[in-house]
Amino acid sequence: MQNGYMNKPIKKNKITFARFAVRTLAISASTLAIFDLLKGEYQTGVLLALGWLTIVIGEKRMLNGEKTNDEI
Repeated sequence: MQNGYMNKPIKKNKITFARFAVRTLAISASTLAIFDLLKGEYQTGVLLALGWLTIVIGEKRMLNGEKTNDEI
């Protein structure tokens, strides 16, 4: 017996330069936010954390708006 979910094809998203750049910004912003908060520079750390959160939300919206080759 096969389940219905086993028959669905796996959608692969291409890594584009824009996605790579957004992920790089997100990783660097989160790393810098953690270091600044650990050093005690709270204002800079909180601003970087808010920037990281904004980047992550924008990345999710960007990924939801992309179409795969099957959908075109």
